[in-house]
Amino acid sequence: MLDKLKDLRGGGLWNTLVQFIKFGLVGVSNTAISYGIEMLCYYVLLVNAPMSEGVRVIVTSALAFIVSVTNSYYWNSRYVFKSGGEKKTMPQHLRAYAKTVASYGVTGLLLAPALKLLLGRWGVPYWAASLGSLVVTIPLNFVLNKFWAFRKN
Repeated sequence: MLDKLKDLRGGGLWNTLVQFIKFGLVGVSNTAISYGIEMLCYYVLLVNAPMSEGVRVIVTSALAFIVSVTNSYYWNSRYVFKSGGEKKTMPQHLRAYAKTVASYGVTGLLLAPALKLLLGRWGVPYWAASLGSLVVTIPLNFVLNKFWAFRKN
């Protein structure tokens, strides 16, 4: 991993910065998609479903997560971390997709809420804690995707 980080010097640093910007653009679209799916499910598709409020929130959140991570995988594999014309096999796609889900799961479902709770205990308002968690989770997610999920063999 340290060797990979050393490769960020020189021309590699510029390419990594461009990838990070592209990753951010994909992230903005994921956020919009996730929010849209969540609102569609909560207010339209599941509004009269025979389930408790808690179950409805969990189902809408899970569906939004799955759709937005799938969108993220699609665009990150074709736009951000594309493999220069090299075709991947189905098992390679499935492994990379599973790693993408794991990356977003760790950062978005575990780390971000933990950081928000920790910052909240220190008296930081929720809105600021939420932004603060992004400062940690976005770069970490980029590193996980670049060097693990979409690592070039």
